[in-house]
Amino acid sequence: MNALKGIEARYCDVCVGAVIAAGRNLMEMSAAEAFQRVKYGKSDTLGLDAVPEIVITDRLTSFDSHCILITEELDNRYTARWPSDSDPERQPLMFFSDPTDRSKQLKEFLAAISKDQQLTKISELWKTGDCVQRWEAMFESPATITGPTSSITCVRKGEIIFSVIFNYLTQTLFVACASGVFQLKWIEGVEVDLAYVLKNGAPVKFPSAAEVCKRPDDFKRFVTFLGKSGYRENFNDSMLFVDKPDDFLHHQQPGGPSRPLYLSELQVGHGPVGFIMANGEKIGEWIHWLSFVKFAREVGGGPALRAFEISLERPWTKEGILMSTSAPYSLFHGDSERKFLDISRLRNFEHPSRFRSMLVVMRSDNEIMGHIMQKHCYREVGGLF
Repeated sequence: MNALKGIEARYCDVCVGAVIAAGRNLMEMSAAEAFQRVKYGKSDTLGLDAVPEIVITDRLTSFDSHCILITEELDNRYTARWPSDSDPERQPLMFFSDPTDRSKQLKEFLAAISKDQQLTKISELWKTGDCVQRWEAMFESPATITGPTSSITCVRKGEIIFSVIFNYLTQTLFVACASGVFQLKWIEGVEVDLAYVLKNGAPVKFPSAAEVCKRPDDFKRFVTFLGKSGYRENFNDSMLFVDKPDDFLHHQQPGGPSRPLYLSELQVGHGPVGFIMANGEKIGEWIHWLSFVKFAREVGGGPALRAFEISLERPWTKEGILMSTSAPYSLFHGDSERKFLDISRLRNFEHPSRFRSMLVVMRSDNEIMGHIMQKHCYREVGGLF
């Protein structure tokens, strides 16, 4: 597997710096500022959502004013420049970002630890008591997976190039790129780029299903989002389980971008997880997973993860958007000659960030779930990006 080179490595440097800067600027805010409603973006936007997005937007557009950045708060800025040609060679550089994932939980957590200190900087609140332990008591462990994050994924010429994820709480940076998947504990004051991560970071291992799943039911244990109306019904129609799916549910309100880490060594000791699922969720929740599927490797060098796209015969909708897509509507384009993400399909959406899909990501040797995917003729898409 080749390392990132040239301009792609430079893009990664900028994105690494952007998510760390987003976290650093969030830490400089007080809890009161984080809770404040602002005019930026949607009507329910809080300071803790707006500031990281502003930082990321400024960093990326300052480096490349021609790139397209898609976020949930402001995602219709590039309508006029959106690619209309499905040829990936003609598509511009694109970044998809979730500037603050798990903002609901972050707000609840900050409210709990600030109380009479709402004018105190978040960085100072972080230092009082064991915040990681308190977070895990409220929102499950390990905090390296369940904590609030900022993320960016780069798509160039129809290919996934890399993803970067920064955990605000544990100050852990994750990079998934052609060199593999790495984690790095960020130290304040240290300038970090891709080369620094590859030199000083640690590879993130993805143990086999055989290592993690000791009982047959463990292969079926899963993590997906079921926390709002419509998601339960959508999941039930996937027919992954004939009966009692809750018996296999590990977490029903997980984070989005960090979800592949449930299949990594970081989850070991916190309960077996056989697969993760995007349950008709927005693209900003799951596009970051594709870097993990593409770049995580087994000990022998083969792909550690597999990805399947689920299409329902009668798909549900949310906000008028299909929650599952069949091949003609899918972003995953593949034939005998070409394989790529057809981002041009999002041109028809007033808000491209609201595009939804159902994806299942599992370890490559999870035969039980693999057979279920094949039985329902769900399309394997792991080689299409």
